[in-house]
This record gives sequence, structure tokens and C-alpha cells, in this order.
Amino acid sequence: MKYQSIFSFLISLYGCILISSAAAQNYIVSRTEHDHPDLNGVWNFNDSTPFERPDRFGMREYLNAEEIAARNTSIKNGQQRRDSSEANMSERILNVPTNDTGAYNLFWSFYDEPYPNIRTSLIVYPPDGKIPATINSVTTQHSPPGSNPCNYGDVVIADRPVRISWGGVSCDRPEDFGLASRCMAFPQTLAPYIKANSYNNNIQILQTRDHVMIKSELGNDPRIIPLDGRPFLTEKIRSWTGSSRGKWEDDTLVVETRYFTNKLASLFLRTDSYGSAENLVLTERFTRVDENALDYEFTIDDPTTFTDKITVKTNMSLLNAPIYEFACHEGNYALENMLRAARMIE
Repeated sequence: MKYQSIFSFLISLYGCILISSAAAQNYIVSRTEHDHPDLNGVWNFNDSTPFERPDRFGMREYLNAEEIAARNTSIKNGQQRRDSSEANMSERILNVPTNDTGAYNLFWSFYDEPYPNIRTSLIVYPPDGKIPATINSVTTQHSPPGSNPCNYGDVVIADRPVRISWGGVSCDRPEDFGLASRCMAFPQTLAPYIKANSYNNNIQILQTRDHVMIKSELGNDPRIIPLDGRPFLTEKIRSWTGSSRGKWEDDTLVVETRYFTNKLASLFLRTDSYGSAENLVLTERFTRVDENALDYEFTIDDPTTFTDKITVKTNMSLLNAPIYEFACHEGNYALENMLRAARMIE
């Protein structure tokens, strides 16, 4: 009986997946007054799928039914653990040691996955789901969790400019700290592409006839993307978000971006950065597949950093909620204080 129940559950689960796929194929997309697919709204991009494919999956792109069931159970158990950890929060706050400033609680994170990704990795190309090899001369930087450039012995050894998110190469000047520590760029969102994450994991899309605006909740640099066929800015003008131009291919918004600053990595992750984004050409694809779901894909094309392209696929869910400002004031205060403390130690 036990195994019959499990078998029935897995069959039902696969049935739901097939039904969802069919529904997406039959979905008639809502359109704006300018007859473009309506992508307006606040979208959440949480996705617990690993960026790279774990070795145990080999070349397999999708989870099987048993693995999907185990993943869903893991997500449910994780939510129960988070709910339990939030219990007696007031008492715990009152008893925090005086030398421990604490951090954000789970109120600030969003773990729901209304449209779970059943892939084994976010990377779908190369086919093995792995980050391709880098060109021999390319600089990679690694920042272990908790690294701090002011804790001597824990300094990340890296060349300037610093392209990692946390840590740094010294406590001598602001530019030697990680980009997220400086509130300059964050590895989760719009730096320069959207990467799955459970923290401040929302974007807002706003459309007009000739432009699309994409604003990230984490970091406050909105991308304003022309759709009118104008040329890219000159390569002499470079920025953290690059120069973007968009167009519609059937019901998919395709955005190409180039001319990023060389202070940003071509592939910018939470603890690792690869090369420079100076020659990166980024192509993103936004497709509404359901009243409440959006498919998102991006391709990194940078032959001066990687031996092959990288394509990533994930999805987003529509939220009935506003975007809140992520002001990053703690970074503004903390950086000054760390530099001052380092000078006092010296």
C-alpha cells in the first residue's frame, strides 16, 4: 500500500508537470495597449536549483519523479525549520551577546517557488551544466564566506580591480573591498543579469511603447531599455549595467547588452568572479508563459573570458506586492568605520 501511494503520487506529480507544460503552450498572452506582450508587474525569481549541475546528474538536464518529490519535501522541511527558528524571536533578540550585532532574520527572505524548476541546474548550456573553462590569461577571484579584508590572514588574494562581491584585497581604501560590501553591485540581481536568490529577489518591469524599464529591489540602478532600433552607445561610455537595446521576437522580449565597465566580472557569483565584463555581450529573453509566470533566459558570450558560451534558464512568478528600496545604508556606514578602525590599528 505504501509503495502504491508513492507511485500514485509520482504519477500525479508528472501529470501536473505535463498539464502545466500544455497550459503554457496554449496560453494566450495578455497584451498592452501597444499590442506588445504584457510583462508589467513585480516578479519574484527565487529558484533553489543549483547554478551548476551536481556531478551525480552527469548529462541529465531534468530531475526524475522521485527526485522532484524529494526536492519538494526538502523545500517543505526547510520552510518548517525556518518557521521554527523564528519562534521566540523577541526573547532571542533580548539575549544576543553584546559583541554580536546579529543580522537579518528570515522576514527579509522569500523562499516560495510557485513554479518550481525541475532542471538539475540553472545552466542549460554547455550541455554538462558546468561553467566552461576560462581562457588561460583570465583572472578569477574567490571570496570565502565571511571573509573580511580587515582581518589579517583572511584577506582574499586577488588582483585589482576587486570584482568579488564580499571580502577584499586590503583595508587600505574603499576600492579594495568587495562590490557588494561597497553597495556597488550585487551578485543576485542586474549585475549584470538576474540570478536566482532568496533575498530581495524581486524586480519590477514597466513598459511603454518604445521602452522597457527593469528595476531591481536589491540595488537601485534601473535599466531603461530602448525598443526603437537606435544604435548602442559608443564603447567609450561604459557602466555597471552596460548599454542595452531590446526588440520583440514574436512574444519574447530579447535584450542585448554590451559595453560594461571592466570593474565588473563577466560571470559574477556570490563567492566567485570570472574575468572582466569589458568584452561581454549579454543576451536576455523574457517570455510570459502564464498569467502569473515568466520564463527568463540569459546567455553570456565572452570569448575573452570563457572557451564557450553560458546559457541559464529559470522562471519568475508574479507578485501582488510593491518593490521596497534597498538603501544599503549599513554598507555606507560600515565601510567608513572599517577604514577608520584600520587606521587606528596602524
